[in-house]
Amino acid sequence: YLGSVIEIEAVAFPARNQGQGTIRFNDTAGSMAKDSVFNAASVIRKLTGEDLSNYDLHVNVVGGGRIDGPSAGVAIFLAVLSAIQGRPIPQWLAVTGELSIQGKVRAVGGICEKIYGARQAGLKTILLPAENINDVPAGLKGIEIVPASSVEDIIRYVFSPADVEELVS
Repeated sequence: YLGSVIEIEAVAFPARNQGQGTIRFNDTAGSMAKDSVFNAASVIRKLTGEDLSNYDLHVNVVGGGRIDGPSAGVAIFLAVLSAIQGRPIPQWLAVTGELSIQGKVRAVGGICEKIYGARQAGLKTILLPAENINDVPAGLKGIEIVPASSVEDIIRYVFSPADVEELVS
C-alpha cells in the first residue's frame, strides 16, 4: 500500500468587525476540501452556537497538498474547533471521514492505504467512519482503530471529559 498523512492546521482570531470575519483555505487543496471547511462551520455552529463569521480563520494544508475528495472533513472540523476554542488535539491521532452538515461521519475510500500511512507515520490511533469498519484489514497490528458515526463520537474520543461535557451538553 501507499499512504501518507496530510497535516492540517488552523488559526483563528476575533474578526475586526463582528460578523465580518473571513475564511482562508489553500486554493491548491481542492474544491471538495474547501467544501469541508464550510461543512465544519455549519456543524460547529449547530453544536456550539459559535458563528465563524465572527472570526478571521485560516485553515492550512501543510505543504500545500492536494486533497482529492471529502476525506479530510473530520480533520478540518477538529482543526477549526481547536483553533476557535483553544482545545488541543492529540498529535498521536489520525482521523479520516467525510463530515455531513448534520454532523455525521460518512464513509470514505482508501481505508487500507490511510491506515498504512498513519501507521508508517508513527501514529498510534486512527478514527475512521463506522461505515468503513469492514474495510479494516483483518489481523491489523500496530495501530488502534476507533470507529465513529458522528462528531459527538469524535469529540468524546479526542477531548477531555470536561471539554466533552461543555461541548455536547
